[in-house]
Amino acid sequence: MPSIPLSQLLSHMRLFDGLEAEELAVVEKLVFVNRVKAGETACREGDHSDFVCFVASGRLDIIKQHAEQGEVVIAQLKPGDSLGEMALVDQQPRSATVRAVENSALVVLTRKGFEQLRRRRPRAAAVIMENIALVLCTHLRQTSSRLARFMLPLG
Repeated sequence: MPSIPLSQLLSHMRLFDGLEAEELAVVEKLVFVNRVKAGETACREGDHSDFVCFVASGRLDIIKQHAEQGEVVIAQLKPGDSLGEMALVDQQPRSATVRAVENSALVVLTRKGFEQLRRRRPRAAAVIMENIALVLCTHLRQTSSRLARFMLPLG
């Protein structure tokens, strides 16, 4: 992981855009760092989990199971990207597997940590949720565009 302070690292991640310094200091106390070695799985499709991760260093593949093709890499994450936003919001099983391509460091915020933030700093929690919504909208638009290339017109 880079040698910069965690709060400074968080300040460069999209989900924390708009947070003030004292809010980032509170978030810093609610997260932890998880290291994943190249080839290891950070989470599996179908797992029940309730955390969001932020890539501090390394690269990770987002993988979906395909009935005929097996594992298909649908995206790659780099420092500054996040994963698991949906699990933090809807508490449903993971929609994909995440595997490290190279040694990686992930900053993890659990649902319990997020709930503590919501109680302590409601504005900060609202900003993070708005940023999650923006990230999910971006992902949905990208997915819709890709899907449209493979679909036949209705009618």
